Amino acid sequence: MDELINAMPTPFLEPFKVRKYSPLFTSQKLRVPMDHNQSVKIIEVSKVTPSAQESTVPKSLPLTFFDLIWLRFHPIQRLFFYELSSTELSFLDAILPNLKASLALALRYYLPVAGSLVWPQHYAVPAVEFVEGDGVVLTVAESDADFYHLAGNGFREIEAYHPLVPQLAVSDDRAAVIAIQLTLFPNKGFSIGITNHHAVLDGRTSTSFVKLWAHLCNLLVTSGSSIPTTDEFMPFYDRSAINDPKGLTGIYANAWLNYEGPNNRSLKLKIPNTRPGLIRCTLKFTHQDMQKLKQWVLKERQNSHISSFALTTAYLCVCIAKSNGTREGNLAFGFPADARSRLKPPLPSNYFGNCVSVRGVFIERTELLGEKGIVVGSKAISEAVKSLEEGALDRAERWCKFMIASIGNDSGEKMITVGGSPKFEVYSADFGWGKPRKVELVSSESPTTVSLTDSGDGDGGIEIGVVKERDELEGFAALFVKGLESDFES
Repeated sequence: MDELINAMPTPFLEPFKVRKYSPLFTSQKLRVPMDHNQSVKIIEVSKVTPSAQESTVPKSLPLTFFDLIWLRFHPIQRLFFYELSSTELSFLDAILPNLKASLALALRYYLPVAGSLVWPQHYAVPAVEFVEGDGVVLTVAESDADFYHLAGNGFREIEAYHPLVPQLAVSDDRAAVIAIQLTLFPNKGFSIGITNHHAVLDGRTSTSFVKLWAHLCNLLVTSGSSIPTTDEFMPFYDRSAINDPKGLTGIYANAWLNYEGPNNRSLKLKIPNTRPGLIRCTLKFTHQDMQKLKQWVLKERQNSHISSFALTTAYLCVCIAKSNGTREGNLAFGFPADARSRLKPPLPSNYFGNCVSVRGVFIERTELLGEKGIVVGSKAISEAVKSLEEGALDRAERWCKFMIASIGNDSGEKMITVGGSPKFEVYSADFGWGKPRKVELVSSESPTTVSLTDSGDGDGGIEIGVVKERDELEGFAALFVKGLESDFES
């Protein structure tokens, strides 16, 4: 924990009065039956290659220090569920051909996505390379699972999603960048499961790729056109735009070379062991909830700006502290932050690759459990976010060392972390048959990680994905809901 504290800036927190907190409230309505009989049948496995190669898209990209942090970490996995309004629309004859054709068009602009990650002996750092014939492995499957259960917000076993997301082809000397699976739920809808290598794409880049794919597919479905009408999702590839005066790229590369080394250039991923039987659910933090809570906090923090992120995560920290049932020590909360606009000079928002900074705060549990716990939490998180403007790369020379040390480390108290972001606007990915019914960050499977997305209702709220054991999740979800029912006046 000392090394973690040294690696992340920690704002000062002001003490507040403490009072007893409400006991957990359990609701029987939270119980949802599980689907134990799901089977998935593979229909076909093919390789989709770029329809044509755009001359301005590089065929080789070296990893930056932002990328190297994630070199052997588990990939990002997302599931997009789409409901079909008409049972007469044939998935195999009408939907699948358009999805394949538009994917090939999208790869034309995202050529590295169709390539592989390699680290030959004569390369100082790993690189993504595309050669003729490369493409994305596309799996088409059919599932007899309950579509509406999986695409819902209630309690769902994490294992139920595993057959719907593909695995990356990874060996010691080569790793695929992305893999895609399309799964049909007959007479209900279909899902798009996407697995991408974290060292090549961060959340913003991977969702931009999906949205370009959706945009092109929508054009094919609605007008038969294959020419994009926006450059909003077109990637920016210039790696020279990132300054590295501290030599972080070399520091990070050497850290991985010495991990299980020496001169270890293995690209095999370190997949965490997930405890069996964990349950996920989606909690909603509506725009109305946000406004009510914000007004209450602003009474205590006048003339302050409170972001939706700080407000939401502060409320989560309070709920986590209460559900843990202990009043001693600190609650450690860490979060990623897009560094594109915070670098000097800044990068464009469509920069291709990883560009994420990290911050951590350590908050006394007694303060979170006090009558102004949300005020304490929002102040700490707001100060951590503000510190990004002053130095997004503060103590960055320690980031990779800390991340490597965290692989497989099951000892001690874990930091609560965040995956995803509402700013990705994943619910805007309309392939031509309507917006997603549900988007799930499948790779967020740890009880110490919460995932954040924009609201599928389009109301400006936030969806929060939580994974825990069933009994713990029941108590946490009930606590979360009951807390929002408070008037925050007492």
